[in-house]
Amino acid sequence: MNCTACHGGRPEAADASTAHKELIGRPSEDPVRACGSCHPAIAATFSRSLHFTTRGLERGLRALSGTVRWPAVRPVYRAACASCHATCGDCHVSRPPYRPQPPVILGGLLQGHLFVRTPPMDTTCNGCHNGRVGAEFMGQYEGFPPDVHFTKAKLACTGCHSGAQLHGQGEAAAASRFAVSTRPACTGCHPAAAPGKSPLRVHNAHGTKLACQVCHGNISRSCFNCHAGKGATSRPILKIGRNLRPELPYVYVLLRHVPTTRDMLDRPTGLSGALVNFDRVPTWKTATPHNIQRVTPRSQTCVACHNNPNLFLRLQDLDPNDSQANGRVVTAPPGPTR
Repeated sequence: MNCTACHGGRPEAADASTAHKELIGRPSEDPVRACGSCHPAIAATFSRSLHFTTRGLERGLRALSGTVRWPAVRPVYRAACASCHATCGDCHVSRPPYRPQPPVILGGLLQGHLFVRTPPMDTTCNGCHNGRVGAEFMGQYEGFPPDVHFTKAKLACTGCHSGAQLHGQGEAAAASRFAVSTRPACTGCHPAAAPGKSPLRVHNAHGTKLACQVCHGNISRSCFNCHAGKGATSRPILKIGRNLRPELPYVYVLLRHVPTTRDMLDRPTGLSGALVNFDRVPTWKTATPHNIQRVTPRSQTCVACHNNPNLFLRLQDLDPNDSQANGRVVTAPPGPTR
């Protein structure tokens, strides 16, 4: 393939300015046009995937802003949130501009202009997801061990997150990563841990009441405040709370606080109360930490969780200025075991 097959331009021209007319800088911004002739199935589904559309972020902001204020919030979403969406080339040809943990300036191409079939985790995946997920997975937070799947199983991101999930399956209705049918499932690799089928009594006793991460996830980082306001502050924290996601069968899940504040979009939109529905949506959200351990302080003994209020999100843990909807995920710890 020559350069113009993807980038266009006028190869017959004798001078640079003419040759570069109609040049396409990022061809895979249109996956079907740029990649569909060779990869029709993948290009068709990827153009509707969460990676390409950032539909999860859009849905979240629409819920917070409401129908009336969304037209004013949407330009902020397009300029900020939507600018992070991934094209085919962002994974298979080029590098993201920055990796936050540890801070490294990236950018440019991966290997000249060679296409890479499997994106390198440390550069490509972590360039976008290393603010928390990648750093947790590889143990880059001092004092917290890396994920056992990274150290023992030597898995990269694609070990759990298949190409079908990353490319999407044309599920235009999938509004979040939890609604994607190909999302990872722990029992896919650990069928003996399935409730009712496990040789371990604790797996069968808890059934589908607990998400696996409740016992096997390590402490996750939560963000308070926001860079659009006072500046995000992050600290390690672990709270167990109620599951509100209909896609998940659990009663209890791990929660983390997201960097969302009541007035974070007032300044960029020029509105007072841009997020009019702020009190309708919890800011403590279901977490899937990427720091799994076989044995954690919670999985060692029953009493580590039972009757231990410090692990659970309680009313006294909530900021009165935060979303009032957080009361919906608050829960009391289970009673003592008998």
